[in-house]
Amino acid sequence: MGLFLSELVAIDVLFVLAASILAIWIYFQHTYQYWERKGVPYLKPTFPYGNVKVIFKKTLHTTTDAKTWYDELKIKGHKFGGVYTFSRRRLVLVDPEYIKDVLTKDFNHFIDRNDHVDEKNNPKGAHLFNIRNPGWKPLRQKLTPTFTSGKMKMMFNSVLECSNYMIDFMKKDVQDGQDIDSREIMAAFTTDVIGSVAFGVECNSFDNSKPEFLNMGRRLLDGGKFSSLLIFIASICPGIGKTLGALAKDSLPKAFFTEVVRSTLEYRKNNKVRRPDFLQLLLDMHEEPTDSEKYVNFNQIVANTILFFIAGFDTSSTTMNFTLYELARNPQIQEKTRDEINTVLAKYQGKITYEALQEMTYLQQVIDETLRLWPPLISLERICTKDYTLRDTNIVIEKGTAIEISPLGLGRDPEYFPNPEKFDPERFTAEEKLKRHPYVHIPFGEGPRNCIGLRFGLMQSRIGIIRVLTNFKLSISSKTKMPLTVSSQYFLLKSNEKLYLRAERI
Repeated sequence: MGLFLSELVAIDVLFVLAASILAIWIYFQHTYQYWERKGVPYLKPTFPYGNVKVIFKKTLHTTTDAKTWYDELKIKGHKFGGVYTFSRRRLVLVDPEYIKDVLTKDFNHFIDRNDHVDEKNNPKGAHLFNIRNPGWKPLRQKLTPTFTSGKMKMMFNSVLECSNYMIDFMKKDVQDGQDIDSREIMAAFTTDVIGSVAFGVECNSFDNSKPEFLNMGRRLLDGGKFSSLLIFIASICPGIGKTLGALAKDSLPKAFFTEVVRSTLEYRKNNKVRRPDFLQLLLDMHEEPTDSEKYVNFNQIVANTILFFIAGFDTSSTTMNFTLYELARNPQIQEKTRDEINTVLAKYQGKITYEALQEMTYLQQVIDETLRLWPPLISLERICTKDYTLRDTNIVIEKGTAIEISPLGLGRDPEYFPNPEKFDPERFTAEEKLKRHPYVHIPFGEGPRNCIGLRFGLMQSRIGIIRVLTNFKLSISSKTKMPLTVSSQYFLLKSNEKLYLRAERI
């Protein structure tokens, strides 16, 4: 009798399991007809992954899929198209006019990013990048004045001083006959800059005896044991991703940076110390009356100095890293860039100044061309916050739909950039830029919610590149596996290969 009951239980379990699988399959099949029902061109999904392909490459990130989707839709002649990440629907934009509509013209329908921050329980994680409407706009308005040209000039010398550590370190490596690990050196430089400007501390990341700030920064960027899984879950189901957010967080880095901010603020206040940096600007806002439009609380200070680290660390170091890579493999362009730098600096008695940077137009062309090929943000996402009708169609994009834009796809599109794999800064002369749609080159986003620190990041990148080129002649080390390829394992752009450079003193 007992055996018979066990068999019945086993049959019941199998029946429930089979019924559950069937229900899930039916749900997915219905979901996968969504774009077809709306009359939107789409890429055929596969159960249960949808259009996710990088899952087969042992990664949980879908950012490089955005370029694949862009390319496939472009080949089919579509201006936009639907895809699925598992069961979640996304609209991929291909035509730059639709990209302009979403990012700028009709921005009020697409204010939010695809985030999973819990603002109530994680106030120090609610920074400008991931905070949602209605909190986003007032915070942006408060922080925008901290990135004006005047504020950039104020912070300029702090960045320049940090570059001295980098050059001294590189000189020692060259003297010892060692190749330069470009990614690590640029990461250490940006860490020093952020430590100085955002946290008000001198951390000298090139000194191996003082690794704490750099190590904590890396732990912050890694996010924690479950960070990759959480990002993946959030990309297909934001509600669950938000609920599980606490699981992914490594609390130690946030506690470390909170204490750094707290102790620095207390020291400056008690000793009446002022410094020309980002933290001082936030401290001044903190001392405004609490009912002032400029006031920011302590948690907002911590959250946005952490954002400064997250945004500045990878984007600026990536920009410099790949710029040096392209210059090392294109010696004629490297020499032309160096000649312009030296010519401009001669007008300023050899000194690197904020004004001198503005005159280095070819250097900016080199950086723009690097950002075309190697945009730090592989994909841009927006969330439709209220139903929206696509221009010149009767297609309604429903609230909650994710919008996907691929700067990597746009930048390597031969329609806009013939022979796209070729590194050619002449693409970004004033005359050539006028020939293209302005929204085919958007490495840092565009519109009201573009990168607020873009101006600072470019200033930092220019200084780093200038210091390197005026001290060293670069070439690719034999240790570097060529060509570099884009990794699908990270949210921001990285190469699968490590970049080593040979540097000769000038």
